[in-house]
Amino acid sequence: MSESALPSRQTSRWDGPQEPSRITWELREPLSGDAEGFAALHSRVWRTTYRGIMPDEVVDVLEPGQFRPTWDQVVAAYDAGAVAKDGRGFLVALQEGTPVGFCMHGPARDEDPPTPHQLWSLNVAPDHQGSGVAQQLVDLALGRREAYLWVARGNDRAIRFYARQGFALDGTQSLDGHEGVVELRMVRAASLGT
Repeated sequence: MSESALPSRQTSRWDGPQEPSRITWELREPLSGDAEGFAALHSRVWRTTYRGIMPDEVVDVLEPGQFRPTWDQVVAAYDAGAVAKDGRGFLVALQEGTPVGFCMHGPARDEDPPTPHQLWSLNVAPDHQGSGVAQQLVDLALGRREAYLWVARGNDRAIRFYARQGFALDGTQSLDGHEGVVELRMVRAASLGT
């Protein structure tokens, strides 16, 4: 997301698919008071998404408290106006005040990245997957710029979603440190990112 696409503290509303029902999400940067709800969502998404990818004994003990420090830091940075001006962004999605998704992106974190920008994470509540909210988060965060991401091997739904966004597996794999999860790299080329 370019800095001009969503200035600090701006909120965007999007009316989701018209059938079978009208869905409206609030898409915005994190605010004070968001940490608890988004830490709980983060835990719930991981418990659902990574079951069968990570060992059950690891997934079973995932709790919001494990994700809370990250969310406290994100919210504090936005509250203080201290988010680095290096192209990073954090977007949250709410429906009627309830957290339903989030997206984090920014400069590449790898030593030899295929593109300068990386989608760090995209998480959507299980009951909102397929609703269009993930699409809106990616569109706001990245537009059509070139970017890359890492996705867990076995997360076939996410791989299909990213492929529809123009990302392709490039054959690079990594052990991400999450209990032996193998991550696959997906890249969206410059020709699609403009």
